[in-house]
Amino acid sequence: MIENKLSELRERLENIDSFKPVLDYFLKKSIAEQSQITDDSEGIPYSDFFSPYIENSSRINAEIVSINCESPIERIFMNSLILLFIRNQYIDLVITEPYKDAEKEISNIRIIYKNILNIIEDYKKKTGDFEMVDFESSMKKRIKSGVYTNEDYELFQYHHLIVKNFVWNSYHITLQAGFPDFKIDNKSTRVDLLVWKPNDENFKLIVECDGFKYHNTKDAFVKDRKRDRLYKSKGYQVIRFSGTEIWKDPAAVSSELYDFIENYESRISN
Repeated sequence: MIENKLSELRERLENIDSFKPVLDYFLKKSIAEQSQITDDSEGIPYSDFFSPYIENSSRINAEIVSINCESPIERIFMNSLILLFIRNQYIDLVITEPYKDAEKEISNIRIIYKNILNIIEDYKKKTGDFEMVDFESSMKKRIKSGVYTNEDYELFQYHHLIVKNFVWNSYHITLQAGFPDFKIDNKSTRVDLLVWKPNDENFKLIVECDGFKYHNTKDAFVKDRKRDRLYKSKGYQVIRFSGTEIWKDPAAVSSELYDFIENYESRISN
């Protein structure tokens, strides 16, 4: 009976068409629970924002997993993690497509964001418009004069409203992250999952999902440990889950990673 339930769970987590109804169920339940929480804040109630945001971001995350996770084990693991974030009403999860050069890509993301924030902060100081009431009209004048383009303005708004409030502090998981400068036997390396935070350069976590097919020999064991030592020497923490662990109990494995993230968040908050 238990094995039959596990088999059904794995099937639902592995296939996007089977996963969507499960995702919808978790979203509906989480949104309903959030709507019951008293919100004393001014302005738009948090629950009104929570519903569309978590629905949209979770479905995007699921699609990215479906397209980019190479193995069933990875899809099972990642979809289980998505459900766990939803169940705990934690909206700060962004799953990204593969980066060929993860360190360079992440560095560029941080540089662009900080540059845009500097422009916005400079505008506030020069104009005294700290609520940015006239920011749009000011930008339109500068667009007409050729200083900026409409695309620049949209980028500024996106970073000011979305990235600053919802993306900058989130946990990002990049699938199949490449490290062309980290070489083993003169070959570039790639990891299954890279977990990072745009606002925290100290949080650098690599997660490997070791399927039986490629990780069941002594030679594979030696190579894996060699890779681990390399990543650790570059400042990364490394967690390895065997394919058997994920296959037998995907919920327990995803909970272990979630707890790791939650514990880190608690430490930096204190």
